[in-house]
Amino acid sequence: MPDVVLIAPPIQEFYLTKKRTIPYGLACIAKELEQAGFSCTIIDALARNKSKIIEYPENFSHLIPHYGKTDITFFSLFHHYRHFGCSFEHIANLVRQEKPFLVGISSLFTPYWSQALDTARAVKRFWPKTFIVLGGHHVTQFPRKCFENDDIDFIIQGEGEAPMVQLTQLLKSQAPGTLPPADDLKQISGIGFRQGNDIVLNPPAWAASPHGLDQNALDKIDWHFYQRNKKAAITIVASRGCPFSCSYCAVSASSNHADFRMRPVEDVLDEIKLQARSKQIGFIDFEDENLTLKKSWVLPLLDGIQQIFKGQEIELRAMNGLFPPSLDTEILTAMKAAGFKTLNLSVGSFSATQLKRFKRPDVRDAHDRVLDIAKDLDMDCVSYLLGAAPGQTAATTLNDLLTLGARRTIAGLSIYYPAPGSADYALCEKQLLLPHDFTLMRSTALPVADTTSRLEAVTLLRLARILNFLKSCVDQNGVLPEAIDTGEVLEIENSCHGKMDRYKASILLIRLFFTDAIPRGMDHEGHIYHHPHSTDLCKKFLQELLNINLCGAVRSSFPHS
Repeated sequence: MPDVVLIAPPIQEFYLTKKRTIPYGLACIAKELEQAGFSCTIIDALARNKSKIIEYPENFSHLIPHYGKTDITFFSLFHHYRHFGCSFEHIANLVRQEKPFLVGISSLFTPYWSQALDTARAVKRFWPKTFIVLGGHHVTQFPRKCFENDDIDFIIQGEGEAPMVQLTQLLKSQAPGTLPPADDLKQISGIGFRQGNDIVLNPPAWAASPHGLDQNALDKIDWHFYQRNKKAAITIVASRGCPFSCSYCAVSASSNHADFRMRPVEDVLDEIKLQARSKQIGFIDFEDENLTLKKSWVLPLLDGIQQIFKGQEIELRAMNGLFPPSLDTEILTAMKAAGFKTLNLSVGSFSATQLKRFKRPDVRDAHDRVLDIAKDLDMDCVSYLLGAAPGQTAATTLNDLLTLGARRTIAGLSIYYPAPGSADYALCEKQLLLPHDFTLMRSTALPVADTTSRLEAVTLLRLARILNFLKSCVDQNGVLPEAIDTGEVLEIENSCHGKMDRYKASILLIRLFFTDAIPRGMDHEGHIYHHPHSTDLCKKFLQELLNINLCGAVRSSFPHS
């Protein structure tokens, strides 16, 4: 039986990107525990092709008008709210079978905090003999809130490798089920615990020189679940932290996160080699904030990856985004040779005023330069914008979208949410803009209504989808669909079109949109309906669209049937 069980809890959300839920951080902790002589296993509740449709949370009622109907088109948003992964009872039963003396539960993202808490409750109910420790970003930001539940025995703030080893060693030295002396617990960096009626919190723990995974830790991840095109999809974290001070980011230099730290190149390559020996890898996602920031570091890394996979088909991505000023022809050429087909570019906004508000470096010229180089190298691009932030107007974000419309890239728009630990979180708290519940602190919940209303925010999201679909029309056909005659609109709307191909349905609704600037949806039976929308934004979008040279994006995201 293992000494320690580490759990990645289920989540409740509108969608799940499973290649980004690999429990890499838990595997790092498992490595350190086993090297210290403890047995450890990981229960990844998300490594299951299971999801269950559940009711919207009570505080999500404002989303029902926007998400409540099925839309089969390519510019649909969200619809069903789901529980992804195992049930809490199943997880708890697995723990009871393992009989560990310590259970570690990951609570990374604040909107999913309740699922981590429900996991802890179920574990304590099924196996009350264990101690439970919570760690992760949410715990680091709200340590006292975690102790409002009696099932939580300890918390760890910061990075968990060293504190988990020290806590496990201390618990192992005690009689089973016995709490260690408070003075001993106080020696553990990052630890939090109860002492009588008080709560003791040590400062967060940060690894001075983080390293990756060994074979034992890698074997604890269910790689059969994390596949893409029948090949393994793996995650690598080659660096931690960020040197920039962007106001919206909880990992920035302006937050209480650790400094920017890069792993030695050989250490990263050794980890990739280990994985390549045991599985056929088809996809690698670098979950770094700044993969390409240091040229003298990233070029040897890319060259090493190219050597490992010489003659093999592999795709590399940096899905957290790349900093455009760090990219030049030499780096991009090396990225292409190593396996990068698509560049995820972090922009934020094309408004100088908004960039200053975000405290973000001005990357606009660098972004356009990268697009030009990427075109020469036949690489696709996705450019990420942030909308609906405090003080940011809908007109600013619309202009950002239209700016990308004239560029060879996909528009990636995210709706702002106040990330706990970021400078903007404190700003929202001061301005009374914070959502009243943790579950609302996610983009899909349209959490902040300040200078951009929720109706405007969801309209912008839909317009971004429409824009990308129109880009695909340019790529595939060279021209845009034609508007429908005004006199035919009502007849088409009132007709039931039956089960319709997704592409054809999208083309039909785009033609209607070109006629009257009303975004529509179509259900599975072929009924057409109007989406709630900002009339002014939609009309301005359509008007300005005619004034730009709409550029395709090359990437064929919308298959033509």
